Amino acid sequence: MEIKMSDESLKVAASTAGGGAAGTAGSLAAVSTLGAVEGLSAAGMTSGLAALGSLVGGGMAAGIGVAAAPVLAGGALAAALTSDNIETDEKIAAGVGAGAGIAGSVATVSAAGAVGGLSAAGITSGLAAIGGVVGGGMATGVAITCAAPLAVAGGAYALYKWLKD
Repeated sequence: MEIKMSDESLKVAASTAGGGAAGTAGSLAAVSTLGAVEGLSAAGMTSGLAALGSLVGGGMAAGIGVAAAPVLAGGALAAALTSDNIETDEKIAAGVGAGAGIAGSVATVSAAGAVGGLSAAGITSGLAAIGGVVGGGMATGVAITCAAPLAVAGGAYALYKWLKD
């Protein structure tokens, strides 16, 4: 089975990735500066995630979802600016994928580390383990867990569009 993408689909995918990358940079900046301890140390990132989570009445785990919001918004804005052909039902499919991606990111953080769960130690070790998969550390883990929901949203959109057509 051969899968073909139109030129417009490639443009939308590339712009979505670029918007998501910009959102990831913004999320890392927010995580490293908004907490009581600034920087990309473990203390800085846990403090930053807790500060972000407090915006929605949660803690560090909620902060992962809040940090994913600029990534998703950047990707969605870039896709919307690139294409007029994305229908409402396709947007809903991408939104459902994004929600699933955020839940998956939090669950992966909870399960991936040497310390399981969503305590400070669990989140810290989970993010470090996720980042370690690509040779990075906790900051890389934050970037991956923020960007993953955009990838899941794109996959849900593509699957829905493929099934619909």
